[in-house]
Amino acid sequence: MVLAGCGDWGTDGTDHDYQAKLNFYYYYGQECSWMGNDYLCGDSYSLSPSLSVYVKIDWHGDATVYYDGHGPYYFWNGEYIYGYDRQYGENYYQFDLDGNYSLTVYETGAEAIYADTFTGVEYHYFYDWW
Repeated sequence: MVLAGCGDWGTDGTDHDYQAKLNFYYYYGQECSWMGNDYLCGDSYSLSPSLSVYVKIDWHGDATVYYDGHGPYYFWNGEYIYGYDRQYGENYYQFDLDGNYSLTVYETGAEAIYADTFTGVEYHYFYDWW
């Protein structure tokens, strides 16, 4: 099952004052726990209502983040990670929300990961059933 219109990924010029804008809705989740040297994940489940993630990166590299109605969280350029995941072949943004929680958002919107860095529990969110 593929849901169309689940996200809006776009870049505009300086007239719009941002270099990246991601706005995604997720319909499925999966909980994973750290077990020694790997994650053990439970069954996927349907989210109702959907979970929303919004990320905006301005031309200076500063970010504004909303996670499921929480936020805004503000990050200066250099306070978050922009990287490439070789396993999935996608770029991602990773934000430390408050010291114990992080949010990773893949640029295509295919997945977002909300992690409790203290307990090692991760919540993976998808817009398509995995």
